[in-house]
Amino acid sequence: MRVRSVLVPLGLGAALAFGAPVMTAQAAPSGCSSWQTSPTFAYGVCNRVPPGDAWRLGIRCSDGDYDWSAWKRTTQRTSLRCNNSGAVITHHWIDPAN
Repeated sequence: MRVRSVLVPLGLGAALAFGAPVMTAQAAPSGCSSWQTSPTFAYGVCNRVPPGDAWRLGIRCSDGDYDWSAWKRTTQRTSLRCNNSGAVITHHWIDPAN
């Protein structure tokens, strides 16, 4: 038992020292914001999008309709609007892909 309790920590230490893969969290888009410019129109943007990641703008309209932009992999802003007559935006947000 004593030998086993010494070898387990040594094995783990050796694995870490000699390059065993260590799992790291992938960075998500950051500096994201969404805003409304009129009752029916909203914009969204993320200022930093790591390679391989994405984000999208989402809105909810007063008629119960939800809509999302296409996934964006750059910092280019995007926009959405409520399309049904009389409907206004009640919520807007940014969804990260991860």
